[in-house]
Amino acid sequence: MGMINIISDIKIGGVFVKNRYTADIEYLTVGLEHASIEVEAFVNLGCPYSAKFFEIASEVIKPYTDNGHVKFVVKHVDRTKGQLLRGTVANNYVDHDDPAEGFAAMKKLFQTQESWVKSFRKTLEMCEDTLGLPEKTAAYERGVAVLKDFNERGLKIVPTVFINGEHLTAYKPAEQSKEEISKILTERIESLK
Repeated sequence: MGMINIISDIKIGGVFVKNRYTADIEYLTVGLEHASIEVEAFVNLGCPYSAKFFEIASEVIKPYTDNGHVKFVVKHVDRTKGQLLRGTVANNYVDHDDPAEGFAAMKKLFQTQESWVKSFRKTLEMCEDTLGLPEKTAAYERGVAVLKDFNERGLKIVPTVFINGEHLTAYKPAEQSKEEISKILTERIESLK
């Protein structure tokens, strides 16, 4: 049987199913709920540094989630300026309740970011026509909760990363290469294993 990777799964008749009736706000999460390491990332689909982080996370963090060491939580920060607003619009099409679908949609949106991020029309065309994603109405409450968390922590930029609740201050997305970021993430995770 595969890993259960949705925080609020319930077991019915020996089968784990998604509890869609919970009042809790859920975030896009992969890995075991009780993994010893939690990587939490605040991102925006319209941010080029978030795209770079997501690409690196797909390579560096995924093996740790697959082997049960890491729970990876992605929190999309809705912003209202420029291309970050278009990222916020695109996020309304990401299924945060289905980790496989949600991560696949985010990965594709980040990979194609340059083709849609400059125009609302192109953002909608990418989400609706190219990717065939339906708009998700639950995104509003989640967005409010993420923004509240983001602001309460005094954060200003995306992406921002926490590992086991500690702000990863060594991570400087605008200043570091992919290799440097990969090394920082790997070393921090390995030190906690």
